[in-house]
Amino acid sequence: MNLKDVPAIVTGGASGLGEATARALAAAGARVTLFDMNGERAAMVAGEIGGRSAVVDVTDEAQVVAALDAAQAAHGIARVLVNCAGIGPAAKTVGKDGAHPLDLFTRTVTINLIGSFNMIRLAA
Repeated sequence: MNLKDVPAIVTGGASGLGEATARALAAAGARVTLFDMNGERAAMVAGEIGGRSAVVDVTDEAQVVAALDAAQAAHGIARVLVNCAGIGPAAKTVGKDGAHPLDLFTRTVTINLIGSFNMIRLAA
């Protein structure tokens, strides 16, 4: 696949799998924009790979739309979206303090599932 000058968005691009993906896309010639909640780290990685970064909560429609618009203004319409933003809090279903907090599970589903779908629908 030829990614030379292809605009790409990577959510969760400031660390872990997202960072590795952003670096690989940039190495293949893509014009990468990193979306992440950690603005400082995202800006550092973007600087290293010659990309751009934006502080974005993938569950917030207005933030996603604004960041997509800014990425498009800089690089053109994104033809690649890689969803790597996500959380995985360590908590037992039942522990010494009782049942797993439902709000923690709800937050995980909201970011990992709804946030990914939000990015897909708005980027499409």
